[in-house]
Amino acid sequence: MVALRSARLESLLGSSIEQVEYSQLMTLISNQVPEAFDLDYKSEMYGSSDKDKRDAATDVAALANTSGGLLIIGIDEDDQARAETAPGVILSDADERRIRQIVGSQVVPMPLIDFLRAEDPGQPGHGLVLIAVPRSPLAPHAVLVNEGLRYPRRNGATTRYLSEPEVAEAYRQRFTSAHRVIDRATEIEAEALERLATTDDQVWIVVSLVPELAGEMIIDHSALRKAKAELFGKQPLILPTSLAWMRINIGRRRILADGTSDSGRRARYLSADLYDDGSGVFSSHVLQRSAQPTGPNTGEPVARMVNDESVVNGILSGLRFLARHAQDRAAAGGNSIIRAQIFPVGSQQPLMLGQNRMGFTDILGTRVMMDTRPSERVAPLDGLASGGRELVSATYLLATDVFQEFGCAEAAQLTRDGDVRSPYWGQGWVPYLAEWASEAGVEATGDTLPG
Repeated sequence: MVALRSARLESLLGSSIEQVEYSQLMTLISNQVPEAFDLDYKSEMYGSSDKDKRDAATDVAALANTSGGLLIIGIDEDDQARAETAPGVILSDADERRIRQIVGSQVVPMPLIDFLRAEDPGQPGHGLVLIAVPRSPLAPHAVLVNEGLRYPRRNGATTRYLSEPEVAEAYRQRFTSAHRVIDRATEIEAEALERLATTDDQVWIVVSLVPELAGEMIIDHSALRKAKAELFGKQPLILPTSLAWMRINIGRRRILADGTSDSGRRARYLSADLYDDGSGVFSSHVLQRSAQPTGPNTGEPVARMVNDESVVNGILSGLRFLARHAQDRAAAGGNSIIRAQIFPVGSQQPLMLGQNRMGFTDILGTRVMMDTRPSERVAPLDGLASGGRELVSATYLLATDVFQEFGCAEAAQLTRDGDVRSPYWGQGWVPYLAEWASEAGVEATGDTLPG
């Protein structure tokens, strides 16, 4: 999967970058599309001279230090930097390996790059090479120039080097970005929790995601119509339930969706806040049973029981849903801060963890939860969006953190390595689990935990 996502470039090409075809790239020529801050044409493959190596390293680093973008090798431009002809290049594994080696040895730290090929249908083995460079959370990237380090950045259709004060500012932004992301997660969670119903029949697993590299989505009437078409009546959980999106509205700088079928102010059963920068919060219903005494005195608060499979399904589905929003709607990138928490919980709203796989209720863990804080991890955005083993592994880590609050050792439904343990899912879900795992490239095993 290509890490670079760009709404602007995908609009120009009429396709996702990963799936672009030779004929779509030819429209850059017919439309005379100019080079830009995220688009750079090269008529020939980089050579083996020191200058060619330095040029390759500089071109890649400049995109990583700016907004990310595409290097298209095999397109020549005119004197106004517009795509003019496509002489093309030989499509060679050796050239791709060589450029990776150049970037790895001359750019510090090494940025992420992906190679794509678009073969000319009329000339087998000949066509265009695309180097896709996502905007990097590790910026600024330095290039070795005359035994010194220089920091390139795209400036429109050209490349310039950062001044010393600009380099200092770029490093400051790198070191403070992690704190900004965590603050952002706390901010959007607070707004999302305000929307959730907290009556006795409502307990939620709340999942939030904030990309390190924020994107941008325009929220207007068109975006609302599109969101309604995409979401209304759809079931967002990977393992299906009766829950579906019933209301889609607009909030400040975000799209709001929930599973409420009436005009109530608060969300019930499902909720999502999808922000214009790619951040988001997803919440789903996890209540199994509403009343379980916590002690011998009838006057003590009663603990509601949450279902372990529903918690795991909610985190798994929420992470994928939010990651796809971040990538597909907002073109965000990089890693992401992911968090999960049970809500509401407190001394007057205690919770227990249970399961009901064999037709009877069984309490899991040793503790009644009366307080909690969000579980927090870091995961690559593209891995979560692809819905495979990285998604499962991230879900395992978050769900295990949540379960350990109840005194339960781990989320038995999944593994740290990204596999699924089928025996820990209810029989009604097993066929859906097997189908999803096969499509996602995830192994569904019959393994059980010791003891």
